[in-house]
Amino acid sequence: MPPIRSIAILLHERHQEAERMGYRIWALAENWKRRGIRIELVRGPAREIDTDLLIPHLDLSYIPDRYWDMIQGHPNVVNQRIRDTRKRAISANLVSRADPHVGPVIVKTNCNCGGLTDALLNEPDRPWTFARRLRRRLSLEPWLERRMLGSARVLRRYHLFESMGHVPRRVYRNPNLVIEKFLPERRGDLYVIRMYTFFGGSERVRVLESSDPQVKSGNGRLRERSEVPPQLRAWRERLGLDYGKIDFVMRDGEPVVIDVNTTPTMSSPLDEDRVRRSSELADGLSSFQRARCSPAAPGS
Repeated sequence: MPPIRSIAILLHERHQEAERMGYRIWALAENWKRRGIRIELVRGPAREIDTDLLIPHLDLSYIPDRYWDMIQGHPNVVNQRIRDTRKRAISANLVSRADPHVGPVIVKTNCNCGGLTDALLNEPDRPWTFARRLRRRLSLEPWLERRMLGSARVLRRYHLFESMGHVPRRVYRNPNLVIEKFLPERRGDLYVIRMYTFFGGSERVRVLESSDPQVKSGNGRLRERSEVPPQLRAWRERLGLDYGKIDFVMRDGEPVVIDVNTTPTMSSPLDEDRVRRSSELADGLSSFQRARCSPAAPGS
């Protein structure tokens, strides 16, 4: 196979701020540029893209038909097999009112990232009425958002409950929300999230610790790297994930998937240090060079 000399990054037509946001793809693209590879940004579905590799970077939990059809038409595509990363498609820990689960639960949006980006890109522009402005202002208050879960479409923060009996009944009928078992990993008083980031055959796991049960880069501290559990690598392969990030915890020696994201972000703005740190991940491009239609398995 000839080397990859050109890459197209596909963006949603409505996502005008994408280039100025802290997506990891920009650090990878800078590494590829420095290796002499042409990077082309494509906004919106196109009939034909004449590049050696296509990377869909649509910050959506479910890819719409017109984008999906275009993706399937290109001969060499990253994440060509993964269309749906919503919780109902990915999570093995969902519970309903009929489940006999005992223990804490967490209420999340079915879509990723609180459903905020999906709402922005999927919905047609609507006028900012007084009611919409008021509702948005109220949603910024965590205690008010918690009281409004029954009608919530997006969430600024996920919400923990001691048991299913403490979850408001209307939440069970809200199609925008899901309820999961809360299965944290602990280190003493700290909560732990493991972040598995990968591109092709290049991969790494970083450990994030926080005193907050909802561990985020904003409230946590990065610790050491850890190994990729073989069960998680196999799950990723079955799902068809070539690029992205999987948040998980370890419970009784088994990985428990918390979140899947095909457009991962960085915790700080793009700079020379971020480009350097992403160099190893950018090396995963060789997976698509060796076999255009069948990227090399991770760890190979």
